[in-house]
Amino acid sequence: MYRNLLKIIVVLFCLSGCAERVINITDNEGKIVGGCNAGFDWHFYGLQDSIDYMLYECAKDSIAKGFTISDERLLTLDFTLPQPPEGKQWNKKLAMHHFHKGNITERKLGYILAAIEYEYQKVAWSAEDDLANGKITQAEFNKITKEAKFKWLGE
Repeated sequence: MYRNLLKIIVVLFCLSGCAERVINITDNEGKIVGGCNAGFDWHFYGLQDSIDYMLYECAKDSIAKGFTISDERLLTLDFTLPQPPEGKQWNKKLAMHHFHKGNITERKLGYILAAIEYEYQKVAWSAEDDLANGKITQAEFNKITKEAKFKWLGE
């Protein structure tokens, strides 16, 4: 009995920092012309806010072209990131520090975490493409991703 309870607790703990959501993009006739999918693993603060941020980032070009999205609530949110402390750039370590000090809300923390992870992913994916196409060496790839990871995590 205790063994099953322990398994349930472990599964619930693992799921608590993971989430994913999808929105559809439709044209004026209601036909689905695309979609966006956002999800995070091991993201304990501002999880749903991070997902909102990423879904909006994905859909904003389509919205600007006149398409509609299935979660119109995203259109009512202010995704403006707070300014980082003077002379610094946001990274996970800095954002968490300011969140725990009460300087930023959990919602804004979620937006910051999504934005900086997104920037990391753009650099990493581009570097992966360049490595696969022979434009950079493995050593150059390792350096690029290491620097990008430092900018993301602050560690």
